[in-house]
Amino acid sequence: MKIAVPAEIQDNELRVGITPDGARELVAAGHAVAIEGAAGMGSGFADQEYLDAGAGIIEEHAETFAAGELVVKVKQLSPEEHKLPMAGSTLFSYMHPETRPEMVRALLEKEVTAIAFERVRLDDGSLPLLEPMSRIAGHMAVLIGAQLLQSIHGGPGVMLGEVAGPDQPQVVVIGGGTVGSSAAATASALGAEVTVFELSDARREALRASLPQTSVLSPDPGPVADTIRDAWLVVNGATVPEASAVHVVTREMVREMAEGAVIVDVTADLRGAIETTIRKTTHTDPTFIEEGVVHYVVPNIPGVVPGTSTLALAAATLPYLLELANKGVEQTLAENPALAGALLCANGEPVAPDIAEML
Repeated sequence: MKIAVPAEIQDNELRVGITPDGARELVAAGHAVAIEGAAGMGSGFADQEYLDAGAGIIEEHAETFAAGELVVKVKQLSPEEHKLPMAGSTLFSYMHPETRPEMVRALLEKEVTAIAFERVRLDDGSLPLLEPMSRIAGHMAVLIGAQLLQSIHGGPGVMLGEVAGPDQPQVVVIGGGTVGSSAAATASALGAEVTVFELSDARREALRASLPQTSVLSPDPGPVADTIRDAWLVVNGATVPEASAVHVVTREMVREMAEGAVIVDVTADLRGAIETTIRKTTHTDPTFIEEGVVHYVVPNIPGVVPGTSTLALAAATLPYLLELANKGVEQTLAENPALAGALLCANGEPVAPDIAEML
């Protein structure tokens, strides 16, 4: 199979879809791999490493898409890439189609088969291609928030952790999934007082067992409002239904926070649980202020540590990529329910129910 890996073009997105070691395994299995020139540089991989692994280098972005029966990316197609996949090709990447109807229409018009990383789900409910990036995003959300609180970054000069007593900095985490548990563990390790709000009873019990120094509560409006009021940092890893008018953290709650406090919302590609995270930001222009509170809503947070993120993502995706290449897309989707469940559309037809409903 011909496999192509374009460079990522989103703002400061330096991850790459395949590492040189991954390319070597694919080539050894009899496949042709083409990498866009310099696509791996931001993650620490030179073109020569891909050449040494048996891959080819293509200099033009559009030509890289044209070279692939199977195109492997990290992030979803940007608007300027909507027309680039070849008709009949397969795209394997993060997609987040819920808020991108134009991208979905473009995939259907080009008769592209699209398999979304974030929808690959195992029998136990785990998301093996989403969870590595979610762990990194949760960890980095706390470190980024801590930086934004520093005076040299325009913050109020508050340090997370290492301050005992009633003035110990408060961190609130909304959602106790992979993002939330990672954020809570990082904030707790820094010495902050951490409260996690999680809807699931079973998940709350698991968090209490794994994070004994963390307060874990149900997201009832009263406790959320009381805790948010004293928080210097809020990390959101939870979403609400697209049609819902209700948020876990309302504008009124944010208004009660201290001036210069920070909200880091990891759900930028979806509908987050915080009412004031009203728009996405970029690494170049990462923050805005609502109700006196700094909001950081960058959708590709793991992109700030591309070396680590690429290695983690590639380790998770390579077994699926090898299966798709070795067996062919059609047979793999017939035999692998985890990948079949991640199929958005095939050959111009919507497959996922929400994609059909969107259109």
